[in-house]
Amino acid sequence: MKYEWIDEYLLKMPGVTQNLQKDWNWIRYQIGGKMFAAICLDDNDKPYYITFKLEPLEGDFWRKQYEHNSRLLHE
Repeated sequence: MKYEWIDEYLLKMPGVTQNLQKDWNWIRYQIGGKMFAAICLDDNDKPYYITFKLEPLEGDFWRKQYEHNSRLLHE
């Protein structure tokens, strides 16, 4: 896995379980049956996307950071 450190970090958290959702080809991380993170795999089972659930304000902050940096890369 390309992001082994993320997998190791998340699995060290208390109560975290991991499974592969084959229909989506996602490695899911859950606490108490509620997903909070996923590593999305491509058709070759290589990670291409990582998603985390965040509080709305925190999500807005990180999206703005990404949008700002993305614009800088394409100027």
